[in-house]
Amino acid sequence: MRIRTAVFALLASSALFFASEKPIRANAQYTLNFGTVAPEGTPWADQLRAIEKRLEKESQGRINVKIFLGGAMGSEIEMIQDVQRGQRLQGGGFSTGAVGEALGVPVLSMIELPFLFRNTKEADVILDEVLYEPTKKQLGKKNIAFYSWSENGWRSFATKGGPATSPEQLRQYKMRSQESPVHLDMYKALGVQAIAKPVSEVLPALNTGIVTGFDNTPLFSLAASWITPVTHYTLTKHIYQPAAVFYSKSFVDKLPPDLQRLLMSNHKEEAIKGRQGVRSQEASLLQIMKGMNKTIVELTPEQRKAFRKAVRRKTHAAFLSKNPKLQGTYRSVTQRLKQLRQK
Repeated sequence: MRIRTAVFALLASSALFFASEKPIRANAQYTLNFGTVAPEGTPWADQLRAIEKRLEKESQGRINVKIFLGGAMGSEIEMIQDVQRGQRLQGGGFSTGAVGEALGVPVLSMIELPFLFRNTKEADVILDEVLYEPTKKQLGKKNIAFYSWSENGWRSFATKGGPATSPEQLRQYKMRSQESPVHLDMYKALGVQAIAKPVSEVLPALNTGIVTGFDNTPLFSLAASWITPVTHYTLTKHIYQPAAVFYSKSFVDKLPPDLQRLLMSNHKEEAIKGRQGVRSQEASLLQIMKGMNKTIVELTPEQRKAFRKAVRRKTHAAFLSKNPKLQGTYRSVTQRLKQLRQK
């Protein structure tokens, strides 16, 4: 409990949070219920609180925002589908893979293909310059008004009892997988037993031995307390995982024009804030893991290459075979990446 408090104190100390008085809600004409699995005390939660304050203040209290953190309204899949219906929830922030799976928008799952990006600069360019508009268009067809990118970060393998410095070592563990075909295909390519589980079931599964490992980012691993039952965190950084912030399109369409503009404003600035809030914490979070007696394993270039060789071609090919209409989009992404790598 002391470690968890320290983690949240660290995160809150540098969170991007705008202090302003909360407007009186007596004049609220619209209620925006916003769901997420992001826990309290994280940069994600604090950024959402900042958006809440901005929307309520700049709408002069006409919009009343209620944020439900930590999966209080259900799993990611359930909440995403709720936002699509626009009844129980009217907005949310979720991992792109979960959104792609829940809504049948595979371009979002494509972003989480393992070893697609080499660094965050590549990811930022592709998301902002290549995929923002196609994503907005595809989500619009699903009654979703896409607002902004945010970030979970680089996923690595956490295991109980030893490290995972090679695909062979990883096969010793029963790994929790995110509920996404891309993630499950990755484990299949690695020859690893994987069990898909929603966020709410992961910690009990780790504690009881139903699973003996998982992959996620340092921030989420600590904030959700998943790191507590494991012993090793191996920095494979095999998947870059952004998040998507969006609203129910039917909800937005019912708003007067000035409130529609307010809801959709500052999307580029919010993407930058979300990324900075997560990236600024990574080194400190790894130090906290060490303070919890977790072994942080740095891979050699050769070890990371072995993981890349085992999964990249197979999982990318499997994805494209299931989603042939995305061949052109995938080609646009890889061509832009090639240009970036030549500079």
